[in-house]
Amino acid sequence: MIHNVLLVNKVDGEVVTKTRFWRIDFTESDIQDFIVGYRDVRNTQGLAEDTPVFVGPHKIFHGDVDDDMILMFVTDGRDEDRTIKSKVREGAAKISTSLRGNSIGYIRDNLEDILGDLIFTRFKVSFVGSGGVGKSTLLRLLFGKEPAPGGYTPTINVAVDSSETVQFGTFLITIWDFAGQAVFQDLWEFYFSGTDVIFLICDSSFRNVMQTKTLLRNIRKEAPGVPLYIIANKQDLPESMKADKIQRLLGASTFPMIAVNKERRNEFIRFMLEVAANTIGVELPDRPISEMITVRRETEPEQAAPGTDAAESVDSSETGDIEETHAVESDTEVVSGPPTKILQLLFIVQNQNMYEISLHLNYTQEDVDPSSITSLINALDMFKGMGDEGADPSKQTDSLKTIEHDGKVGNHTWVEKTDHFILAAIVNNTRDEDQIRVIMKSILDEAEDRYKTELRGLNPSEPIDISMFEPLIFDILDLYPLRKLGLNYLVRAREAGRPLPFDNRTVGHAVVTVKAAIDGTSTVGSLVRALDLTRDKVFGALQIMEKYGWVDFKVDIGPDTVLLKVREPDPEIGKIYGEVMLNLIDRCDGKTPLKDIVKALKISLPPVIFVVTKLVLDSVLEVVA
Repeated sequence: MIHNVLLVNKVDGEVVTKTRFWRIDFTESDIQDFIVGYRDVRNTQGLAEDTPVFVGPHKIFHGDVDDDMILMFVTDGRDEDRTIKSKVREGAAKISTSLRGNSIGYIRDNLEDILGDLIFTRFKVSFVGSGGVGKSTLLRLLFGKEPAPGGYTPTINVAVDSSETVQFGTFLITIWDFAGQAVFQDLWEFYFSGTDVIFLICDSSFRNVMQTKTLLRNIRKEAPGVPLYIIANKQDLPESMKADKIQRLLGASTFPMIAVNKERRNEFIRFMLEVAANTIGVELPDRPISEMITVRRETEPEQAAPGTDAAESVDSSETGDIEETHAVESDTEVVSGPPTKILQLLFIVQNQNMYEISLHLNYTQEDVDPSSITSLINALDMFKGMGDEGADPSKQTDSLKTIEHDGKVGNHTWVEKTDHFILAAIVNNTRDEDQIRVIMKSILDEAEDRYKTELRGLNPSEPIDISMFEPLIFDILDLYPLRKLGLNYLVRAREAGRPLPFDNRTVGHAVVTVKAAIDGTSTVGSLVRALDLTRDKVFGALQIMEKYGWVDFKVDIGPDTVLLKVREPDPEIGKIYGEVMLNLIDRCDGKTPLKDIVKALKISLPPVIFVVTKLVLDSVLEVVA
């Protein structure tokens, strides 16, 4: 568990900025002890530079930010080393990128936003119930507010414009409150998407408990795998049923509650956090509630609801003892133009003063021009001396970054380098350069860490068997897939494909295992569940086999299919099928059934299904439902 994050000066340990997520102190003395340990790690031969440093009960993972700062993730030592090492490396790279054109004050003000999901785990809780059972009152109690005056006011819609988020250490628990009236239940599938836990509230009257039983049955249909708990509210009323009896009637864990009683507030918060902690798989600290959570008010909608208007904003005055913060509008410049498309990726090994390509991923449908690869290798040879001790630091990285792809006009080649490896990406534009370079560097750091033992034991006079690095293809395809796969895609084996360019047994075993498991009814999801392989290996093996003609995919598209546009289509689509198809793609919003889009455009459904199927398989559209 990460409980403190610090950015410190490398020389003296002076704190640049610091964030504490739990009430666990990491003192100035601890920082100085870390600096001593950090220097010991760097000066000890045989130790990896990112070896964690122990200070008292703390285990500190660290990554260098440029040449003068260190990013520290202070943990309790229970996390897997590989996971936190990867996160701190990526975090350090993100901070370094953010410093380009920004002052250190920007980092101080925006550290949590820069690190984002590297630190936080997001958790969505949905509050559901019939009208008048006390959902909104319960939430007002949770956030330290008085019950709304004037009695019951129906909730019209999810308050997506003013959603509340409980910060529980490094966990962000977003609370969604939406209507239980029957007229809104056709939207439940949308609202429950991504929900981790459902709290179903009843008012403990016999009549409402029976209504809740019907709601429960409907919810089980829409979200069968989501944990659900009953909140038996209004337990103070004389006609209310006891919580244990409600639990027997409904068959779900039931918590007794009186939402208008402020003394029950901490009890309810602890119950909610225990549910969240159990679902996430962490242990709830034995600390006062006020020390464990803060509340955030999100100003940007998490997701727009279909066919409804946003609810009125919740009163933002702070009347409780939970801290409430407001999101600040970003002044980051919005970059225009289409997203950067990776055309080719090359993982290159420095082998006896030569550059050898271990992995070459072609993301286009075109054959690769050998001269473009030759020109890249020649360019690398020109800069072979960079990175050597004594070289001018100003030339060590900038030289690589000046390489331009001399094939198709407008393409660029970005190169990142570590001690043993180079990753080159040939791309079509520079819009997302910073983001892609961060991930490229993360891939290289992971490779250095994974193969450090093998690399350390090599004889410098003997060539490296570069096939040992081929399993990295699964890591690369997880980050940059050749195609996006849906779990409901049907997988069909083909008679014979082209030879696979791999010599590594790990890669071969994954491909052979997945190929052998494919039958006439296999889906991507069924293969993931059935095989004793990690998800990334199954997905990677399927992408490899499709690329070389051993499998293909089929998607069932019907009138009620709901589609989402995930990237811009090839301009040729408009030339081949007409502008109306580009219009159809733009209308695929993840909410509207295909038949309604077709009806609005006044076109025929059967030919559209044919084209849409191709667009889904080409990852232009994605099947949502």
